[in-house]
Amino acid sequence: MRKVFGLALGVAAALSLSGCGFKPLYAVGTTPEGVSNYFSQVFVEPIPGRQGVHLRNQLMDALTPAGTPGAAAYRLTIKLEDVKEGLAIQENTQITRYNYSLIAKYELRDSVSGEVLDHGTARAIAAYNVVDSQFATQSAERDAQERAAREVGEDVRLRLGLYFENRFGSEANPG
Repeated sequence: MRKVFGLALGVAAALSLSGCGFKPLYAVGTTPEGVSNYFSQVFVEPIPGRQGVHLRNQLMDALTPAGTPGAAAYRLTIKLEDVKEGLAIQENTQITRYNYSLIAKYELRDSVSGEVLDHGTARAIAAYNVVDSQFATQSAERDAQERAAREVGEDVRLRLGLYFENRFGSEANPG
């Protein structure tokens, strides 16, 4: 009985989503060529610093997994700002927990004209603990920085996907 009810509920949800115009953003066919074809035309400019390298690599893997485009139609520039703030402070003023915030201001430009097509700010916060071992604390801090870079990269990818879907959703070919 429960299996039948669960199956009926699943079918009803699928029908209701198809009726409201829901379509997955990254599926091929949701736009004439899919948003991934627009992603493949984005060149991610180098981003200074260790966090910039992590973020750029993450974005390149997400946007252009087949490799950097030779003649990219779009250029993505990102400026990073990071902040580390103490959260848990003991009575002896020793900080035992930090929040690491990474803020990325991005611009998507047309490669030919240089016109800014889309811009925005993506943020991520990752926390880590300070422990007695200096090595463990440094490892936890690096892990928090990498998590924040992954979150920011995913946020930028989603925002670019929405931009391309809204702008080119009814056109046949990117660029």
